[in-house]
Amino acid sequence: MTTVTCTLKRGLSIGDKVHCEAEIREATAADLIEAADESEKLIATPTGYELLASPTLVGLNTLRRQVVKLGEYPGPLSMAEIKKLSAADLSLLQETALALEDASLKKVSDRGE
Repeated sequence: MTTVTCTLKRGLSIGDKVHCEAEIREATAADLIEAADESEKLIATPTGYELLASPTLVGLNTLRRQVVKLGEYPGPLSMAEIKKLSAADLSLLQETALALEDASLKKVSDRGE
């Protein structure tokens, strides 16, 4: 499975260390399924109860699963750890994951599959 690294601007403090080097892997089907499941919420509507998933939470729950490690700290990250990132670092992780996905799709397209 393909992985890439990026260096966070502020990093994430865990214990007495600030971890800045993030390794991210491609998302798997299991990542997507588990992220969607974790993001579902039962909501009362005028027509009854509906099970809804927040697209934002699905994306964040997928991303946190894609983190192989952050410095020496092993992934996946928890949602609480994702929430501690700076906006710039979260954006960098999202951009890196998207670039990895785009590169993977290009490889498949180049093979003609």
